[in-house]
Amino acid sequence: MSIEYKTFNGPDLFGYVAAPKAGARGGVLILPTIFGINEFARGYADNLANSGLVAAVWDINSGLPLSADYQECIRRARMLTDDGVLGMIARWRDTLQSQFGASAVGVVGFCIGGRFGILQASQDRSIVACAMAYPSIENPRLPNQAMDALALAANIACPVHMLRPGNDHVSSPETYEALTRALLSRRQPTMLQTYPEAEHGFMHRPALEANVAATKLASPQLIAFLGACLS
Repeated sequence: MSIEYKTFNGPDLFGYVAAPKAGARGGVLILPTIFGINEFARGYADNLANSGLVAAVWDINSGLPLSADYQECIRRARMLTDDGVLGMIARWRDTLQSQFGASAVGVVGFCIGGRFGILQASQDRSIVACAMAYPSIENPRLPNQAMDALALAANIACPVHMLRPGNDHVSSPETYEALTRALLSRRQPTMLQTYPEAEHGFMHRPALEANVAATKLASPQLIAFLGACLS
């Protein structure tokens, strides 16, 4: 498929977009990990575009230089507020609709982006699909987190697809169980996949064979879910 690319360097939007040149009805906003628009995030946008969807990656670092330093990325992430994040996601949703012709928009979040996806989909009825991989949900919440993602998950009015690793150092088993209960309390479809030997961040941490095996199975199903919801 022929793909075109666009980079947004501010002042209002920062991010990366991959889109089929022929256009697409469905648009996906990728909410990335704390590492921002790295090779993994760009690659996932390209994969979605090759599947027929326009895909935008929001730069959670607002144009700051890319960093692979974990502590620096944590510091940056803890400066984000929930209200600010939701405002930026809404702006990207509007951009996918107005500039790229997406009549249906979904979100897919990785790590911290998974939590952001829950918040947005619980508030925004225009979101038609919510996918999340190993959502980072600290319990108790951090000082910059005003919203309760576990409680709000029950309000999501669209289909949800969640990937859960067995070895998650951020979200505890109890947190996952609470999230699962909230999602299953809804009337909307819920797809839950568990990978017992995989780690938090397994789709961009190929060091372990279990991570590679989980990604091989999970990634095409995640893309298929988004395609089915947005077609």
